[in-house]
Amino acid sequence: MTPSRQLTPDGTASDLLAIARPNDPFIRWRVTGDDLVGVEVDGDHVGWLRVVKETGEAWATTLGNEPLRVTAILTALSARMPIEGVTVEESVYSNLPPAFMSPEPRHWSLWTLDPAGAAPRSSLAIRLSGDDPRIAPLLNYSDSAHVFPGDERIVRWCGVVQGSKLLSVGAQVISATGAAHLVSICTHPGFRGLGLAREVCNSLITEATADQVPMIFLEMYAGNESGRRLYSALGFSEVGVYRSGRIS
Repeated sequence: MTPSRQLTPDGTASDLLAIARPNDPFIRWRVTGDDLVGVEVDGDHVGWLRVVKETGEAWATTLGNEPLRVTAILTALSARMPIEGVTVEESVYSNLPPAFMSPEPRHWSLWTLDPAGAAPRSSLAIRLSGDDPRIAPLLNYSDSAHVFPGDERIVRWCGVVQGSKLLSVGAQVISATGAAHLVSICTHPGFRGLGLAREVCNSLITEATADQVPMIFLEMYAGNESGRRLYSALGFSEVGVYRSGRIS
């Protein structure tokens, strides 16, 4: 039996997503209504379509753990516009039809930290200028960095410096939801295991908390065990695990 589906009118899309899944951190902190092309709602299973500004790709995202309902939502979204990429919850990915599976899916997780009541954290990291010429070369060592110097969304860069050498770096970008999004956290391979990424994160967390942001979040590859240990120790909670990838 095909699940019932409701096509959401434009202009109320983000509100209906929030009503369908009021406690979902993905929707609360990562979804804005200004770039949604279409939305499907089936009870507590939802999906939306957006066109990625940087690439022009039509990307469908669904939330819900029942494969048949997720498939119905993706099918409805693809009828509106050909889908080039998908993001779904990890638990349903392997049960999707081949048409909605990526040949090279990325396995990633969402982590959040509530800054309410957080005390300032000591850190060896310092603020860096956005045009610091040492940042981009260091990020070449990362396979997950997706924000680079010059990005207009950047609020600040922080890093650990020894002499004239930048050893570790990270940034905070502006989120339309008001949350602080930590990105591009990277340490030089020769200095990993020394806790430098922790110093960078502590600095970013302290400054974001001082800005009175409502939430701090980040994303990481789900198999990154060193990252998992770090973010857990910093007080972050893993709140969702997903698969994302191009399907065409």
